[in-house]
Amino acid sequence: MIRAFALVVLCLATSVGAAPYAEHQARRPDLFDPATGFRVGRQRAPTPEDIPAPAVLVSPEEARDLLAAGAVALDVFGAQQSRFDELDGTWLVSKQRRSLPGAVWLPEVGRGQLSEVMRRYLAEGLVQATGGDRARPLVVYCVADCWMSWNAAQRIGAMGYTRVYWFRLGTDGWLDIGGVLEPVDPVPVNVD
Repeated sequence: MIRAFALVVLCLATSVGAAPYAEHQARRPDLFDPATGFRVGRQRAPTPEDIPAPAVLVSPEEARDLLAAGAVALDVFGAQQSRFDELDGTWLVSKQRRSLPGAVWLPEVGRGQLSEVMRRYLAEGLVQATGGDRARPLVVYCVADCWMSWNAAQRIGAMGYTRVYWFRLGTDGWLDIGGVLEPVDPVPVNVD
């Protein structure tokens, strides 16, 4: 009996997280910005099974293949309980982040709404990561059940980057396929 109940709960939890974006938005419109469609509340929650174009959803295996072919690994995980120093732009992180090998970490750029400073930080970070090539593939991720990568992938696509891949399962999915994680430091914010 307990085993059957656990199976039902697991199926329900999976179906909620695996729902298309439109169902998430229809169920809880208060969690989305009406102008942009970005998720603005409860960033750590099950994510949809799709993402509006031009971003493309990729599996862990597809992300691995893209990275092996030269795509940029763009980690947008939030700097939990951290901030950047307004004098020199370095992030004061409370816990070391472990990410995909060679990743560029731009924390906080996946929030539903960004300040002008964070918009500029994202734009400058993308130019630095891609060498200014808007056609360079970008694999955007965070962790599983995190809307920040979903928001960031769409935002980056709207900025004119043409090959944006949303790696929905992020570092969790990477570990699931036997990938290793390495320490990564956040890119400093340009405060000049």
